[in-house]
Amino acid sequence: MVESTPSSSSTSSNSSKIFLRHRALGYVSNHLPVVARFIRRRKETLFVTCVGKAFHVYGCNHFKLLSVSPQHEDDITCLSSDFFHIYTSANNIIYAWRRGIDIVGTYKGHTSPVHLILPFGPHLISVDEESNVKVWDIKAEETYLELSFDNDTFKITAICHPSTYKNKILLGSSQGGMELWNLKSSKKIYSFEGWNSCVNVLEPSPVVDIIGVGLSNKKIILHNILTDESLMEFIQTWGPVTALSFRTDGPPMMVSGSNTGHLTVWNLEDRQVENQIKKAHRKVVTGAHFLYNEPLLVTSSPDNTLKLWIFDKADGNGRLLRIREGHSAPPNYIQFYGNSSDNILSAAGDSTLRIFNTKSETSNKNLGIASANRNNLKRKNRLEKMNEKFILPPVSQFSFGLAREKDWNNIAAIHTGKNKVSLWSFYKSKMDDMFLVPERCKQAKQSKPTCVYITHCGNFVLIGYSSGHVDRFNIQSGAHRGSYGHDNQPGHVGGVRGVVSDNLNQIVISGGNDQTVKVWHFKQTGKPPLRSIKLDNGISFFRTHQESSMLAVCLDDFTVNIIDIDTCTIIRKLSGHMGQLTDADFSPDSRWLITASMDCTIRVWDIPSSQLIDCFQVII
Repeated sequence: MVESTPSSSSTSSNSSKIFLRHRALGYVSNHLPVVARFIRRRKETLFVTCVGKAFHVYGCNHFKLLSVSPQHEDDITCLSSDFFHIYTSANNIIYAWRRGIDIVGTYKGHTSPVHLILPFGPHLISVDEESNVKVWDIKAEETYLELSFDNDTFKITAICHPSTYKNKILLGSSQGGMELWNLKSSKKIYSFEGWNSCVNVLEPSPVVDIIGVGLSNKKIILHNILTDESLMEFIQTWGPVTALSFRTDGPPMMVSGSNTGHLTVWNLEDRQVENQIKKAHRKVVTGAHFLYNEPLLVTSSPDNTLKLWIFDKADGNGRLLRIREGHSAPPNYIQFYGNSSDNILSAAGDSTLRIFNTKSETSNKNLGIASANRNNLKRKNRLEKMNEKFILPPVSQFSFGLAREKDWNNIAAIHTGKNKVSLWSFYKSKMDDMFLVPERCKQAKQSKPTCVYITHCGNFVLIGYSSGHVDRFNIQSGAHRGSYGHDNQPGHVGGVRGVVSDNLNQIVISGGNDQTVKVWHFKQTGKPPLRSIKLDNGISFFRTHQESSMLAVCLDDFTVNIIDIDTCTIIRKLSGHMGQLTDADFSPDSRWLITASMDCTIRVWDIPSSQLIDCFQVII
C-alpha cells in the first residue's frame, strides 16, 4: 500500500495544468432579456442570450446555436445589438462584437456597472447604476455627450428611442416620471409627470407618438408623448410588468410578461384581454419580442429557457413552436452517459433528468419531470397546482446500464426523502410508471434508499438503504430478488453509502457508516459476507472502474482508499482535500483519479505513483 504526498508545484496555482475551460452546457439564458437582431445577408433573425460571462447566438429558423462568445472578465450586466454589432457590458466596460466572436470596439469611462445600452445610429447610449448617461461615437470609441441624473429624484430604469423622433430619447425612472431629451442640443425637451410607480419597460408601438409603458404597480399605459395623454390603461393581475412587445404583422395585439411567468395577450382594438398563456415560464419573463411582420414571439426567462411562440390558432392565441432549455435549478448529480464523451446525464433540483450533448445542442434530450403519477401529470384539464403535488423531489443519485438499453428501463434514480427508486428509459426518453420498493419499506417508511447501482449485464438493480439493508431487484419486472445480510439482519450497522458489483455478477461490494466494506456472493442472499475490510473512517460513496476492477472508496475524513476488487485489498490511500468529497471518477485508462471537494478544488491523482499531479480551484 502506498500513501500519497501532495505536490507543492501542483497546488501553487489556482489554474489547471491539464484542463482548459471549454464551454457551458445546458445554459441557455439568465436574468438578462433576450435580444433579437435581423441579419439582412442571412435573411434571418438571430437571438442573443446571456450565459454569465459569455453570450450565445441562436438562429430563428432552426433554433440552432450559431456561436458562443469568448469569456468576459466579469459577468455581463447588459446586452443590446444593431444591424452590425452586438453590444455587451461587463461591470463598467462596454464591448462591441462582430459575428459574436470578435471584439471590434471597447468603451471605457463609466465608474459604475452599466445596466442599459441603446444603439442610436452611429452612436451608442449607455446608462450606469448611478444614472450617468454617456453617448459614444461607435467608430471613434470616444464620448460624444455626458449627462448626469440624481438617483434620489430621477433614477433611470428604462430607455427607448421613439420612432421618427430624430436625435431624441425617452427616459423612464424608478420614481415614475419620464423625460424626453434631445441629444444633439443636450437639452431636456419635456418632463412627463408619470404615475408614481417605477417604470420597468418602455416600448415604442407601431403607431407614431405612442409608447407602451410597463409599471411596477401592474399597470400598462399606452401614452401619447406628443400630447402627453394616456390613451389606454390596462391592469395586469399577475404582477408587475416585466416585458412588453407589439405585434406588427396586422392584428392590433400587445403581449405583456409578468414576474410569475405568465404572458397576457391584449387586443388593443377591443381594449381587453384576448388570451393568456399561463406558466409560459417557470420564473419571471424578462424578455419578449415580436418578430417584425411575423406572428412569432420570442421570450426568455431566468428559468434557463428560450422559447419561440407562433400565433396561428383560430382564437388568436399562441402555441409553443420551438424551445431551447436546460435545468431551471442547479444540477446536483451528473455523469457521462455511455463509453464516449458525447452525452452527459444530469439531474437537478427541478426534478428533471436531462441529456446534454457535448457536440450539438440539437441532440439534447429531456427525459421529463419525476412524477409519482405520470397519468395525472399529463392531464391538461387539471389545474397546475393539482399536478404539482404529484411531482417527486429532486433526484439525488442515479445509475445506468448500457447492455439492455433498448430492451427495458436502464436508469435507476433515488429521490431525496422518498423510499422508492424510480426507473427511466434513455431509449424512450421518459420515466416509467414502475417503482422499486421492498416490502419492509412500505411498512417502515423511515428506511430510505441511499445508493443505487445497475449491474453490468443490465438485468439487476442493487440498492443500499439508510437502515443498513442491501437489496437486489430485477429491473425488467421490478421483482425483489433478495437482501444481503446474515440471518435476516441488515448487511451494515447504519446507512449504506455505496454498492457495486463486478462485471460477471460474481460478487457484490457494499460499504456503510460502520467503516466497513463487505464482499457478498452475488446469488447467495441471506448469507454472511465472503470478506470484510475495516477502514479508518465512515464511507461517503463508491466509484468503480469496471475494466480494471478498481474501486475508489471516498471517506468522511476527506481521503480516498483505492481497493482492488479481485484481491479485496487496499492498494492506495490518497489524502489532501480539506473539505467533504462530493464526486470522483477514473480516467478511461484508470491511470488517473479525479476528485472534487467542498473545499472548491478539483484534484487529479496519478494512481501508479500515488502522486497529486494537478489541482485547481473552482471560483463561483
